[in-house]
Amino acid sequence: MKESLPKKKTKNLLKYMGLGFQMAGVFVFGIFGGQWLDGHFSTEKPYFTIGLILFLFVGYLYKLYLDLAKD
Repeated sequence: MKESLPKKKTKNLLKYMGLGFQMAGVFVFGIFGGQWLDGHFSTEKPYFTIGLILFLFVGYLYKLYLDLAKD
């Protein structure tokens, strides 16, 4: 059965609104996780924070690419 146009638009709107929250979560997790790792290993500069943020951001972009390619 085919979805009606308003339902499909609402579903897509909610899906893409959630992307912003997911990206914010990636950055928050990267910052706090990286700061914890920097403190745990006593690094002078925030190497783990920067590295974890970049790693998670690239992973998120790859996941986003796969999700958008599927649609």
